[in-house]
Amino acid sequence: MNVYETATKRRSIRRFKDKPVPDEVLEKCLDAGRLAPSGRNQQVCEYIVINDVEVLPGVFENIGGSVKMPPEKGGPRPEQSPKAYIIVLINKAWEGDANRRRISHYDVGMAAENIILVAYEQGLGACPILMFHENNLKPILNIPDTHDIALVIAMGYPDESPMAEVATDSTDGWVDDKLVRHVPKRKLEDIIHRNRF
Repeated sequence: MNVYETATKRRSIRRFKDKPVPDEVLEKCLDAGRLAPSGRNQQVCEYIVINDVEVLPGVFENIGGSVKMPPEKGGPRPEQSPKAYIIVLINKAWEGDANRRRISHYDVGMAAENIILVAYEQGLGACPILMFHENNLKPILNIPDTHDIALVIAMGYPDESPMAEVATDSTDGWVDDKLVRHVPKRKLEDIIHRNRF
């Protein structure tokens, strides 16, 4: 699979097989994140990799978003919850100036996309999550005050196959009666401007 196919076929996955994710698979994802572009090459991101069955439930309890929807709306049954997480942190000392936070968020996004694409290439599904309880997660994961949680990436082997389709009136996703998630995407001709707006 080439890069274009990987980028265009990957969908966010919210339901995972009850199968552990090996350390070496997660480390390959992290290595791709580590090598992502970074503003002024400050490399402010650090990562926590979680695949321990004792730690996973505490993280799941403190995240939100669509990965927590009820099963009848496309969310996971208990056995389909994420089997790994990569927590993307911002090291505030490496960041230096808090006014740099906007750039740090771009760094996080570029690292996260690398992580997610390499995960997909290795047969994993992933879902980036911005809804989380940082004040609860920090003590569970022993995260010091010198670091902020920027993103939680839920991961595992997919137990669903969401479908991208052409958006018409709305970009709202929906789940059909077979629990297949449909993800409307705007057409290229609706978003592209050539040479001028």
